[in-house]
Amino acid sequence: MRRLIVFAYGLAVYALFLLAFFYLAGFLANFGVPKGIDDGELTGTGAALFVNLGLIALFGIQHTIMARAGFKQKLAGIVSRSAERATFVLATSLVLLLLYWQWRPMPQLIWHAESEWARVAWWAVYAFGLAIVLTSTFIIDHFELFGLKQVVRHLSGKEQPHDAFQVRSLYRLVRHPMYLGVLLAFWATPDMTLGHLIFAAGMTGYLMIGVRLEERDLERHLGENYRSYKRRVPMIIPSLGREHERVEPGVRGAPNES
Repeated sequence: MRRLIVFAYGLAVYALFLLAFFYLAGFLANFGVPKGIDDGELTGTGAALFVNLGLIALFGIQHTIMARAGFKQKLAGIVSRSAERATFVLATSLVLLLLYWQWRPMPQLIWHAESEWARVAWWAVYAFGLAIVLTSTFIIDHFELFGLKQVVRHLSGKEQPHDAFQVRSLYRLVRHPMYLGVLLAFWATPDMTLGHLIFAAGMTGYLMIGVRLEERDLERHLGENYRSYKRRVPMIIPSLGREHERVEPGVRGAPNES
């Protein structure tokens, strides 16, 4: 019965993640969702800035604390190891949904693309960014990243395997292709408002801090294997003129996009 409850929990969390992810796509584009980033009741600029920065900070604090190894060890004493990742995904999804709900629009235009081809180009970059994000999750095992595979193994009575460090596809070009896609999606818009700019800049600032904390944990976990990977492959921005060394397939460990 306990295994069935854990499985149902993981399945419900994954469904909530899908809602949060696809709502984010519509939220940034102001399309197909009840409330976009530029929708909602207008308030004073100062009040809106205070609330919006607070929401971004809440996301950063939650994500940073729960992604650290020390917190994961404490969490393992409360929830089943198989539900640990799902619990992280649950907290992240809830914070994102809170952000969508409470975000205050700041409609002052920073830039506006008037020509049709320019607008199409902006939306193409935006869609490309989202595609990179989604593709990256499947390259490193989408269902494990969001906690579903762990609860399925638990339901079937299988042990949780050790992470495997496999560098392939986009991860041969940059160490964090998911973050590259996120940045493209955050910044690519034909109509950049002040509110959207605050969101993009705030999330980018957190990402730059978070990725360094994540890499510190990866180096601690993987040692020289990851340090060697860092020397060969750039962090987020591809270096097209750089010749990457072939990564040996037998290397163990796991780069983990939080």
